[in-house]
Amino acid sequence: MVYVIAIAAVAAAIFAIVKFIPPGGGGSRGRGVRGGSTDEEMKQLAVQARVEAKKEYRLDLTHDRASVKDMEETILRDLHNNQLIAPYPEEELAELSRLWGAYLGETLRRIRPGVWRARSRHEGRRPMPFVLDRDHEVFPCSWVYRRIKHGSDYGVHAKACEFADNRDNPRFALKGAE
Repeated sequence: MVYVIAIAAVAAAIFAIVKFIPPGGGGSRGRGVRGGSTDEEMKQLAVQARVEAKKEYRLDLTHDRASVKDMEETILRDLHNNQLIAPYPEEELAELSRLWGAYLGETLRRIRPGVWRARSRHEGRRPMPFVLDRDHEVFPCSWVYRRIKHGSDYGVHAKACEFADNRDNPRFALKGAE
């Protein structure tokens, strides 16, 4: 039942976000598929993640370490358990990773300023980096993807804490930091 509700909520979130992305444009670096900036799109996804967490899981996500832990222990654990029962199609897993990764990245933004981009400048141009500066980026959506797909061995709370603890260390977020 939770699986069906989660799918419906994600579909509604995607529809709502697509509605807010302005038409036209596109093609330039940092732009989303519909012409809006990737950064703005991810901010909107983070807002939707907070709404869904409140509605479906009764969690108040507040963009701090404790709420990242709550997200992982409740939402991501539930999604991983669903993945074990009936693996998500790759497109759906990517959408879930973007939704919850957007929330995680927006939490990281409160620790150290950055901007979302559609593609990395490093490491084989992986998708959805949160770019801290020209040479430093992290991949919150990839962190969430691995947590959902592979379980607690790939904890996002520990990564968020490591990020926070090292926010002033420029060597922490090396090119393509996992």
